[in-house]
Amino acid sequence: MENEEKRMIGSYEVTQSIHIGKKEVVFGVDLKEEYPFLVCYCTYDNPLSAEWVTDAVGSDDYLEAMQIFTDRVQEQIGLVRAEQEQFKFDMTPFTIDDCIPDDRNKNIVGKVVVINAEVNRYEYRHSAYQLVLADGGNGARGGRGQAVFGTCLADGKHARWERYDVLGEIKPEKMPDWAKEALAKIQTEEKEKKSKSREER
Repeated sequence: MENEEKRMIGSYEVTQSIHIGKKEVVFGVDLKEEYPFLVCYCTYDNPLSAEWVTDAVGSDDYLEAMQIFTDRVQEQIGLVRAEQEQFKFDMTPFTIDDCIPDDRNKNIVGKVVVINAEVNRYEYRHSAYQLVLADGGNGARGGRGQAVFGTCLADGKHARWERYDVLGEIKPEKMPDWAKEALAKIQTEEKEKKSKSREER
């Protein structure tokens, strides 16, 4: 354990961090600095999933800095609660029993697949974040790669998953009404985009 590399942000050693929702709240210490206590956010929502530091605040008062840290954690908890309150449906996670078992060699582009809930952080282990309309990636096409790109039906977010995280295609009888409505909306928007693109040529 002694050889474990310390996580640093600039000259500050990270001593506390809590990832809630879309941001990680970080507390760092550098006793040589004029303001030895640092609080900031870190986000990773970029093509390289690299650490991006924002809203950094320095303090020479430990309790003040810790108050800022805990306030930011509470704010993130509130944001995730508000985000999830908009989902007015049963959020019990889907399991492999709700799926047509995945055949890794099969093309799933255009299919609604179930992502294993356990790959998400605890606050996102709900059905709302499992149903994805697959639309690309070598993994989705049954190729050698693992990348599966798609749109989450509940929040419309386009992201990447790994093929080994796909439990399978959702069984038609297990597809909830909210997901059918979301799927129809996404498909309509895609058709409109393609139609507009053809018109502009």
